Amino acid sequence: MHTAVQISGIETPRLFIREIRSRDSRQFSDYMLRADYQAAIAVRYTHSAEVENFVARSVRRQKLPNRTSFHLAAVSKENGKIIGDGFITNHRPRSAELGWGVHPEYWQLGLGTEIGEALIAVGFEKLDCALLWAKSFAANTGSIRLMERIGLSHDRLAPDQQVAPGIRTDVTYYSMKADDYFEAAY
Repeated sequence: MHTAVQISGIETPRLFIREIRSRDSRQFSDYMLRADYQAAIAVRYTHSAEVENFVARSVRRQKLPNRTSFHLAAVSKENGKIIGDGFITNHRPRSAELGWGVHPEYWQLGLGTEIGEALIAVGFEKLDCALLWAKSFAANTGSIRLMERIGLSHDRLAPDQQVAPGIRTDVTYYSMKADDYFEAAY
């Protein structure tokens, strides 16, 4: 019998990154329902009940013995509020997608970089991935700069992709191999 993998106790200079909890729904709704936040992502919730369902699904996944999806809350050390989130989703053996989001009130403060770096460490060090990758709308230059800042390398541009019902855009992909992560200078 397999024990469910848990991700907890990740600390960055300004954040605690932990598993999502049932009581997190309201704080996630505070930013996930904002138009400025939704403009940069494909999964767009329209009301708080959808965010509550997302949180409930994330909490249920935490108990799965062969868990492949890890969605985490990023909590500010300064004020104890959830200021963002991150996810790791295994798509193939030892290959996982990374993603993150930051409350718009905290954009351009480097918190997305802290989340991204923590996700990379978890992916390679705890989940034993050989390859991690992320994608972004090609027009989202902030996300692209973040991917480059955390050490991901550009792989390809996929033009005119359907990213959600009724939404088509160019998507850019970035990745990192475990060898590059473990051989990088401190």
